[in-house]
Amino acid sequence: MSQFITKIFYKQRDDFARLCIERDRNLTLPDGITVKSDIPYINDGISAHRLDIYRPAGRDNDVLPVMINIHGGGLLLGSKEFNRCFCANIAALGYMVYSIEYRLIPDCNFFNQIDDVERAFDYISARIESDNGDSKHIYASADSGGACLLTYATAVNGSRDIARAAHVRPSGIKFNAIGFISGMFYTDRFDKIGLFLPNYLYGRGYKKNRFAPYVNPGNNDIIKTLPPCYMVTSHNDHLQKYTLDYEKALTKGGIRHKLDNYPKNKKLTHAFSVFEPFMDESFEVIHSMTEFFSHY
Repeated sequence: MSQFITKIFYKQRDDFARLCIERDRNLTLPDGITVKSDIPYINDGISAHRLDIYRPAGRDNDVLPVMINIHGGGLLLGSKEFNRCFCANIAALGYMVYSIEYRLIPDCNFFNQIDDVERAFDYISARIESDNGDSKHIYASADSGGACLLTYATAVNGSRDIARAAHVRPSGIKFNAIGFISGMFYTDRFDKIGLFLPNYLYGRGYKKNRFAPYVNPGNNDIIKTLPPCYMVTSHNDHLQKYTLDYEKALTKGGIRHKLDNYPKNKKLTHAFSVFEPFMDESFEVIHSMTEFFSHY
C-alpha cells in the first residue's frame, strides 16, 4: 500500500473521529441503561480488541436475550463509541448488548478483521451465562462495513471451506437471526469501493487465491450459512443498491428475511438509525428489527 493512500486512510479516520465528537455533544444515552466500557476480549494490549456491554438498569438478575453489535465505517474507520446510542436504544428494549471494536484498514487486512470478530465472539460466548445472557437467544446487528464483517464471520462459522480459505478459526457461535443496516456487502464492484479497496482487504493477486470465490457475498456457500436476516435501507442511502441486490440473493438462496426500504427523505441517509439514533424512523428500525428477531 502506498504511503499516499495510507495517509488518506488515516486522514479519513481522523476526520470521522472529529465528526463523532461533534455529533455526540448533542447526544446522551437514554435513562436506565448501564454500560461497562473497554473490556479487553484479547489480552494483547491492542486497544482495538475491546468491547462494551449495555444492559437495562435494575435487571442484573434477569436473563436477557443477547445482541452483538459490529460498528460500520467501510472497514477503514469508525468505532464502537459511534454506535453507543444505537446500542443503548436496543438495550432499552430488554437486550444485553455487546458492542465490538476491531482493527481497521490499513493497520490490518480483512481476514484479520474477521479474526478479531471471531475472537470477540469466543470471549462473549464464554461469559454470556455469567452475564445473565440467554444463550438460546443470541442475535447480531451491524451497519455498513460492519454488515460485511458480520456476513463473513457468520460464513466462517458455518463453512469449513470458507474458514480455511480465510485462514480464520471459527468461534462456533450460532445466531438465531441477524440484522443488516445499510450493508456494505460488495467490495469488488466497478464503483468507488471496488476500484481501490479489494487489494487492501484481500491482498494483491487476491483473484488467484483460495478466497477468491468468496469475495462475492452472494456465493451460495456463503448464503446458505446465514440465519434469518433483517435488512434496512432507504432511497437516500448511497449503498441502497447493495441491500436490494443482497436481498435478491437471500431470496434466491431461500433465506428467511425481512426488508425495510424507506422512501425518499433527505434525513434518511446511509445507516440513519446509527448516525441519528433518536429520530422517529430510527426507533422504527430498531423496533422492526427486534420484532423480526422475536420470532427466532
